[in-house]
Amino acid sequence: MVKKRAAMELSMSTIVILVLAMMMLIMGIVLVKNIFSTSNEAINDLSKGVKDSIAKMFADETKKLVIYPSSRSVEIKKRSQGSGFAFSVRNLDFQDQKYSYKVEVDQGFEITKKCGGLTKKEADNWLDIGKGQFSIPKSSIMEEPILITFTVPDSAPACTIPYVVTIYLGTGSALYVSDRVAVVIKAR
Repeated sequence: MVKKRAAMELSMSTIVILVLAMMMLIMGIVLVKNIFSTSNEAINDLSKGVKDSIAKMFADETKKLVIYPSSRSVEIKKRSQGSGFAFSVRNLDFQDQKYSYKVEVDQGFEITKKCGGLTKKEADNWLDIGKGQFSIPKSSIMEEPILITFTVPDSAPACTIPYVVTIYLGTGSALYVSDRVAVVIKAR
């Protein structure tokens, strides 16, 4: 009779442990879900903030290109990924247009001399996406700004590098507009 009672206590303990484990698992899943949904909301709010700021910068109806942040200077820490700037374009023509863009280190900047031996090719390779194409309806502004992000290695020297955002009509034959952005590389 003692053995049956011990077996029954063991099975009750097992059931209690399983119930507690399932409760902890469910609570963990709910917590992770809440964390991810909160971070997605923060990203959406940031995107809305960027769009609102860009819309305000287009108050001058002759402006073809705006860059966010409006200071046109971005600080990026070494060993970071995903930091950068955004730009948006206005089509001043009375017909739909296709555009292409290219982002690269300013050709006139003596990067090797001013940034401790860093080459233009190395700095251009930090761009996650440095060129692309888009279309804008007549007399309109881009619906979604283009985000230019960088992946800066730990070996990058701390310096300020001017990048040029160049917008071309079509596939790159005729210059539409260009502007510069200063990317400041900071130590971690």
